[in-house]
Amino acid sequence: MPTIPLSKARAGMVLAADAESPDGNYRLAAGTALSDGNIRLLRGWHVQDITVAAEDAAPAAPSLPDAAAAVRARFAHLPVGEPVVAALHELALARAAALPPPCPPPAGHAFTPSPELTPERILADDPVLVSLPEVFMRIREVLSDPDSTVEEAAAVIGKDPSLTAKLLKLVNSAFYARTMRVSGGLPPGPVDSLTRAVMLLGLNQLSTLAMGVSVLPLFKDIPTQCIDMRQFWRHSVGVGLVAKILATHQGDPSPERFFVAGLLHDIGRLVLFKQQPAAAAATLHRAAATGCLLVDAERETLGFDHAALGGLLLRKWRFPESLEQAVWRHHDPASGDEPMEAALIGVADMIAGATLSGSSGERLVPRFEPEAWRIAAIDARELPELVAMAESHLDVVCAMFA
Repeated sequence: MPTIPLSKARAGMVLAADAESPDGNYRLAAGTALSDGNIRLLRGWHVQDITVAAEDAAPAAPSLPDAAAAVRARFAHLPVGEPVVAALHELALARAAALPPPCPPPAGHAFTPSPELTPERILADDPVLVSLPEVFMRIREVLSDPDSTVEEAAAVIGKDPSLTAKLLKLVNSAFYARTMRVSGGLPPGPVDSLTRAVMLLGLNQLSTLAMGVSVLPLFKDIPTQCIDMRQFWRHSVGVGLVAKILATHQGDPSPERFFVAGLLHDIGRLVLFKQQPAAAAATLHRAAATGCLLVDAERETLGFDHAALGGLLLRKWRFPESLEQAVWRHHDPASGDEPMEAALIGVADMIAGATLSGSSGERLVPRFEPEAWRIAAIDARELPELVAMAESHLDVVCAMFA
């Protein structure tokens, strides 16, 4: 495993060890088959040397036929002639060795579809989802009051020490530093108080972020036979990271809501796993048996999908409408009145599902929606750097939610 100067790196070499920036803030994972975009990113991070499997290493995918075949199967339903699909396929092949195989569906349960099984009925039957944490409700009050102050918001959030610690870690992370630098809001030093965090991100943005993070413990008791929760949140965080990068790329003034929307985009699946495990298992089995997308299996089996269930939940929780619609419409952005939020979440879901580790139960790469990609305004040539950026921060941000 030779260590070579970055100046000698070539596309196709495979990292044998993590490549980190000198300050430790940025990292490209071992096992990555370098692309030209990766190499440019490493130069920007001021990396001097890298450790590779061999100086003449070939890309990972051709030496791993089984993994490469699995990647091709995950893309089989997509139009490979589309430039962004082709770029994601190449990026997925380069990561084939690092991406785990799809989990087998859980053990089957007896399940008979019923017209009485509706999103409204499912949510009405779960008292836990109605009894929200007090901090969530107080934050919601702050958001709905136009006269709320920075100090009031900080005081409300500060009543939950665990939530406070997670928010300050997130705001001080290298990922936030990078996106704030792009948007021109990088602070001169560490953000050491909620008041400063609110002043930096804005009252609505930090409050929205706090609301999103505060509901995660509601789903800590999902049965392990239904879903690997570590992999579920890893996918959710990955979508949130990509969505925030896309929003920052567009110059959106409030990108935090995109991170929260990505974090919660599949929350409807958690409600199904929690409240209707037999129905959830039936959809997973149908998708695995027929090779269809899990969202299609949900619609065919239940008559609705996880996005509608999650969107309705956020509506009941009185989340901002833009977040509710982003979750509700992320598989069909054109169906809403304000498609931009849903489009960015849908594109982020496809990018993360294709290239990043983690899974919410979907075995295939999400469907390509041309209109969503047009709205997202991301070019195929920009994908390697975008994916590498999200990938380099995924472990650190996931650890904040552990």
